Amino acid sequence: MTEKIGEVSPVKLVIALGVTFLVLSVATWLLLIHPKQAKEHSLSTSIKTAETTLTSLHQRAPALHKQAVSESLYVGRALPNLVAMPQILLQLNRIATEEHLVLSSITPGTPIPYTSYEAQPMTVTLVGDSLDITRFLQQLRGQVKVTTGRVTATGRLYDVLGVTLQATTPAPKVSATVMIQAFSYVGAPVVTDPSSTS
Repeated sequence: MTEKIGEVSPVKLVIALGVTFLVLSVATWLLLIHPKQAKEHSLSTSIKTAETTLTSLHQRAPALHKQAVSESLYVGRALPNLVAMPQILLQLNRIATEEHLVLSSITPGTPIPYTSYEAQPMTVTLVGDSLDITRFLQQLRGQVKVTTGRVTATGRLYDVLGVTLQATTPAPKVSATVMIQAFSYVGAPVVTDPSSTS
């Protein structure tokens, strides 16, 4: 039986419709569904990464807080906000006693102001063996240490400016005159608005 021109058999029509549906389904998946799935996968990965980071920070928060508090205490110990000469006297006397020295005198000078801190110069006179004086200076300078950006302090921050030794009797005792500075924090400088001044 021959087909007439312009007529399409039902089988061919079904096949054509099937192919058309298949092409439309593939195009829809490629253009609409697949990009959404890729975006969803990317968002899911980002959410998991953020959750992991948040969990890690949450677990580390107590340690970070403890580290910040301890560093704040160390800085406050090394650079207090007062000159506190009695505290300086006690610290210097303790170190001198530990190193078997006699602390003869402490003569404070005039405080020297800087931008956010103040230096308190003083002259300290010690009597003892020269090796004990060396250990005194080492202990004095070793009260504040900075290692890998972290501050640790067992006492105040001092700067040794100079040492003069003089022989005394009985030998080998010497008298040491030590010029040092103790530092105290006076706060950040007040910034004034130049436009507000007349």
